Amino acid sequence: MSEHGLSTRGPVVTPARLIAAVCVIVPFVAVLWVPIFDKDKPEVAGFPFFFWWQLLWVAVTAALMGLAYFVVRREELARKAVAVAAVQETPGTAAAETSEEEPEEGDSE
Repeated sequence: MSEHGLSTRGPVVTPARLIAAVCVIVPFVAVLWVPIFDKDKPEVAGFPFFFWWQLLWVAVTAALMGLAYFVVRREELARKAVAVAAVQETPGTAAAETSEEEPEEGDSE
């Protein structure tokens, strides 16, 4: 890779990606770390702790994965918007050379 290609990339570790990483790691720890749920009490509706703990984490994991997706997607859209704005401001590019005075296809003027 050229030096120029590396300088235009944003940082690899961003706050959005850290939030997403935490959202992905927390369910693994909560479900796979046995000392957390290795007990019978408290019971909920007659179900031992182990069963309702696992079922609870199905819903919590879905919410955390949705949050991770939302945060990363928002960051990607922001990066793309900045890149498009930078390209449009650069003189000599095709986007900067097109004039706004040309009529669109549907205009009859």
